[in-house]
Amino acid sequence: MKIFIFTSVHPWNDTRIFYKEAISIAKRHEVELHAPAEFDYIEKNGVKIVGLPKWNKPIDRSKIRKIIWDRIKLSDADIFWFHDPELIWIGLKIKLFHKGKVIYDIHEDYYTQILLKEWIPTKILRRLIANIYLFIEKFFLQKFDLLLLAEKYYKNRLSPKLREISIDILNYPIVESYFNKNEVEKYKSKKKFHKIIYTGGITQDRGAFNVIEGFKILLTKVDNVKLYFVGKCKDQIIIDKIKSDKKLRYKIVIIGENRFVDRGEIDREYIDADIGLALFPYSLHYNKKLLTKFYEYMINKLPIIVSDFNLWKNFIKTNECGLYVDPTEPHQIADKLLFLINHPEEARKMGNNGYKAVMGKYKWKNEEAKLFKIKELLSL
Repeated sequence: MKIFIFTSVHPWNDTRIFYKEAISIAKRHEVELHAPAEFDYIEKNGVKIVGLPKWNKPIDRSKIRKIIWDRIKLSDADIFWFHDPELIWIGLKIKLFHKGKVIYDIHEDYYTQILLKEWIPTKILRRLIANIYLFIEKFFLQKFDLLLLAEKYYKNRLSPKLREISIDILNYPIVESYFNKNEVEKYKSKKKFHKIIYTGGITQDRGAFNVIEGFKILLTKVDNVKLYFVGKCKDQIIIDKIKSDKKLRYKIVIIGENRFVDRGEIDREYIDADIGLALFPYSLHYNKKLLTKFYEYMINKLPIIVSDFNLWKNFIKTNECGLYVDPTEPHQIADKLLFLINHPEEARKMGNNGYKAVMGKYKWKNEEAKLFKIKELLSL
């Protein structure tokens, strides 16, 4: 089969889109990926990647969507596979005016995500747009041939008809891509400080301030620690908060200031990390999600500290892989960090438990096997 994957929002090297799904499906079929990139065309890992213009503001993407539609009209692909809610209209046009099956890959709980969008000026407008999305989802998604869901709970809001055409493709890690564990231990043994890491988008709604405040308290108790934020950070308030503090500027490292951080760069930062963090504030959007970073921390044998949402707390308890804390209490955050630093054997045991859990039940190979059944699911 020939598969045309497209996104107007995500960069070409997005972990889910390229490193997981596109590379996996290219083992069996011909795959073109059309995504924002700094090049016109390359081939990588069996995937033909056709660049789209990069964007700075949401309004810039209208041009990208036009280019995508022009390319689709010329394509003889069997399957068109898109990743962003703003492309639903193109998906519908494919069903109406073009041939081919259509897959919608749902990455997020878009209703609650829209409620957090700061570029939408008011809460009333955010709620209006979120409700419009629910309406679109209810009446138009049934026109597509298959829905891929990044989280199991997304099915809860779907109608019985939509559930029939949906399948979970969860964001588990590609365990084969990570560094040799013996090499990891060598790196860690040479390091002179404890490295605390957070990976992913660095924003206020993802708890950046909670982490910084907890880390500041930790610095009053121990000095041989550093905090690494690894992911895109375009919030100048966060950047200034760190750089304007005489001590924090040397103790907190941002890798991804105003830029996207590639998968390989993130993986390199995991090599000598000691503790992984996910201290998000309470919100409807996050308290039902099991974050991709959980599994990445675990495959790298990191004990993890997470917010004490019921789902996250149960995940930690089930896998015995870390600690949980009230994310709004910096002193509690500092205490949990200090516990792991002062109890290396306990921390190592948690890290090993997490590693075993990922290698057994949370690995990408399990999800890849589902993707290989796409032809059958689409009756092709």
